[in-house]
Amino acid sequence: MSIATEASPVLSEGTVPSPAVAPGVPAAASSAGASAKKTFGPAFWVATVWLTVVVFCAIVGKILPFVKDTPDYLAAAEVAEGRWTGVVSMSHPLATDAQGNDILSSLIVGSRNSIIISFATIFLGFVVGGMFGMIAGYRKGRFDAVVSFFITILLSIPPLLFILLMISVISAGGGENGVDQGLQTSVWKLAMSLGVLSIPSLFRIVRGATMSFAGREFVVAARAMGAKTGRILFREIFPNVAKPMLAYGLVAAGNVMVIEGGLSFLGVGVNGPAWGRMINSGSSLSDLRLAPHVAFIPALVLFLTVLSFNFVGDKVRERLEVKEGNI
Repeated sequence: MSIATEASPVLSEGTVPSPAVAPGVPAAASSAGASAKKTFGPAFWVATVWLTVVVFCAIVGKILPFVKDTPDYLAAAEVAEGRWTGVVSMSHPLATDAQGNDILSSLIVGSRNSIIISFATIFLGFVVGGMFGMIAGYRKGRFDAVVSFFITILLSIPPLLFILLMISVISAGGGENGVDQGLQTSVWKLAMSLGVLSIPSLFRIVRGATMSFAGREFVVAARAMGAKTGRILFREIFPNVAKPMLAYGLVAAGNVMVIEGGLSFLGVGVNGPAWGRMINSGSSLSDLRLAPHVAFIPALVLFLTVLSFNFVGDKVRERLEVKEGNI
């Protein structure tokens, strides 16, 4: 009787206990359960829908009926005559650029290059950096020291100089247009260059997460039962390490997209349509005076895509309870 009196508050006559908190259950536990039921929120789903549309355009963009492969020569003639204003129309919902290319079509086709480069870069970084990070975080000792030493050397190289060096080495020679044509490269070569640059940071993410799980009970039990190192890494540790990998990979994909856009803006990106090159082509003083939206629209699309990657990555990290202190 005394225990029941201490466990529940004294109620006056006619008072009905609140059903929100069961007798004997602390209020903190009830609030924790309520917080666990929180959803991602509407902003998360808006960002997810935007990324879904971008990925869809990257996959099937070229076969969409309204995507135009050839420029509008009438618009190009207006540019030559000084009458071009970049006005929208039924055939060009987002107008054309100074060369007569449809902006909407260029955005859709350019999304393919940005998505492929971002995903391929993160995939390469996690395959190489993640593999060495898991092994180094689990085995530690001399192997960890040697690999971490080379990762530190790779981190000491200036990123922009390293990217330009990689592009110069793996790209074809100059050709008709000289150096500018030689620095422009294919999608996969640029993804390889950025992927090598992403290995150190992804190595550290996976290594830190592996070290946090290497001493857990299920890993110790698997080792005691005679499980080999490969099975422990891929059956016990990898499913847990995949959570921070997913959260960080989404944010890193947005960062790679910014780098790719900057390289395309400088004229050393991929061959073909690219968001950064579209911003560059419409950023001249005369184009900005006549039609500022030619440069503003691709810049806005790039901004929204990177923002969506960062927002979705942060929400996934919060949902999976991936704390930065453990990474």
